[in-house]
Amino acid sequence: MTATPGVGKRPNTSGGANSVSTERGRATRELFKLEWDYPVWRGTEAPKSEGTSVKALRHALPREEALRFLAGKDPRPLLVLRECSVCNTTDDALLSREADNEKTLILARWFHCVKLPVDVVQPDHPFNALFPNDDAEHLFVSAVDGSSKLPLESDTSRRELWTSMTQVLGGAYVLDPNTAYKEVVRRLDRLETLAGRVDELGLRKGELMEKPKVDPDAVRKVAAELTDVKKQLDGERAEIARLARLELKTGDAKTAAPAKVVR
Repeated sequence: MTATPGVGKRPNTSGGANSVSTERGRATRELFKLEWDYPVWRGTEAPKSEGTSVKALRHALPREEALRFLAGKDPRPLLVLRECSVCNTTDDALLSREADNEKTLILARWFHCVKLPVDVVQPDHPFNALFPNDDAEHLFVSAVDGSSKLPLESDTSRRELWTSMTQVLGGAYVLDPNTAYKEVVRRLDRLETLAGRVDELGLRKGELMEKPKVDPDAVRKVAAELTDVKKQLDGERAEIARLARLELKTGDAKTAAPAKVVR
């Protein structure tokens, strides 16, 4: 009997306590949230009789089929993590509680991040071929088809993690990932500076308007500067959004990690 797949994927932006860089302010913090896909394989057997059907028994898919299902229509390279009884419902297998996670989170934006449940190590789980048992790695990064796979552990050093991530990204994207990362950081720094200036000018404008005798020229001058800085802020946001969309080496398709609008 033939099973047919049904796709149940849902994005998640919760990510746990480590998802937000502790070094950044509110203007950029929203950019540092991981988005995971939670793929669910659903299969039904061929009609049994008189139009009725029964649910297919759970079974492990061949590795290539499991990878195709995980990738879906997303052409980005894969970052696949299996949860365990210790890290379940958190991002602790990828992120560190002792170190800043900014670089990890920026690089992760260019991956299709997939999280698999604790029981993926069970022989009958549809994606068991990717994590056959408890001795399997905790996560891996690879090309979209599973090639160039680099296994990683939750206690992998940050340097080794970033090296593995950039190696896979370098094979997938036209722009060098280290160059893209540095440009994102530069734009984020600029964004925070401008956001701080907006706050300062907003307070200054309020103070001027609360004076017993309002000076219209002074208010107009501050308001004009505030408008200009807000335009610059929008420009930086647009650049960060552009940098989230990198051109893949294969074909003309362009892809992006989910772009966050910082408000």
